[in-house]
Amino acid sequence: MKIPHPSPEVRGEGVLLSPWNADDLPAVLEIADDEASRRWSESLRHVHNVDDARAWLTSRTSPERLDWAVRDPSTRAVVGRIGLMRFHEGPATAVLGYGVHPAHRRRGVAVAAVSTVVRYAIQELGLHRIVLVHAAGNVASCAVAVRSGFTFEGVERSSLDHGDGLPPHDMHLHARLATDPPGPADPPPVPLEVPVLQGDGVRLRPWDRGDVDAYRRGLGDPEAVRWASGPPPATRDEALRRIDRIARRAVEGSTLGWAVEVDGAVAGAVAVRSVNRVDSHASLSYCVLPEHRGHGIAGRAVRAAARHAFEGIGLHRLQLQHALGNTASCRVAEKAGFALESVQRESCLLRGPDGPVFVDEHQHVRLAGP
Repeated sequence: MKIPHPSPEVRGEGVLLSPWNADDLPAVLEIADDEASRRWSESLRHVHNVDDARAWLTSRTSPERLDWAVRDPSTRAVVGRIGLMRFHEGPATAVLGYGVHPAHRRRGVAVAAVSTVVRYAIQELGLHRIVLVHAAGNVASCAVAVRSGFTFEGVERSSLDHGDGLPPHDMHLHARLATDPPGPADPPPVPLEVPVLQGDGVRLRPWDRGDVDAYRRGLGDPEAVRWASGPPPATRDEALRRIDRIARRAVEGSTLGWAVEVDGAVAGAVAVRSVNRVDSHASLSYCVLPEHRGHGIAGRAVRAAARHAFEGIGLHRLQLQHALGNTASCRVAEKAGFALESVQRESCLLRGPDGPVFVDEHQHVRLAGP
């Protein structure tokens, strides 16, 4: 694969891609001096003055990459940026990155520029695969990828450091093949936001790694172990991995998990699991730490989570299941407005003292509405 240097001028539908020049420094500063640019673009995060912008432009002219200013064809004003990097042979692959000037967003600039680069990369460079990655929370970039025909291939866990002092963030991986049909791709799962819910004496908030000891204690309690289908975390590291997995499942659009606080202390957990947006239903689960049982915390937390599932997510049906012998859960379900709908025969596998055993379950259901 031969990469042209400098980057050639390429015309597209409504955009002109051309090499950067010194006159573009003010536009680079305008793109960098933007909240979204600093949040999502690692390369622009440290561009604060003309010298920074000049260094950024210099980094764009490496012979190992192609990089363009995206321009208005009639005025040649900079409306965005786009580039191909990390070229790889066998099969011919590159990674695509882009950004739009804040004054020109929501005008189709990104899709036009991406489509232009894809056509050039396949027809002129002979690329077989073009990769596009973005932070999982960057829904605008996700929409551009889908509209540009980039298929969602999965989540790259903890692969992006935002420089915000938090653990590395997850990224969406999209790719387009030379053999893919034209037109938009299927969208990825819609991420779920985990809001803080407060009222009725409880506070529901996202789990934090600092909660690991309370998390282990709750899942390791004998009563919780008795009714759980799986074992509690054997080590602190395993508990941390499970907490991280709760956050990932929200990003993947499948589960909302909250720590339940009472008077500032973790008192339990509640989750809306297996969210099905097509059929508008999900399952709900919960547990309460031993020292907080008998105070109505479970019912209040379940009602708060159910209210958000109906009003915040827009679901129609919530299911709550428990083993028949778990009478405490049965009372919580009924007090939270979940009517007993059926008995599911041998639908739950518990770890009994003599080995695994299938048990019947109550299925309680609550529907949206008054």
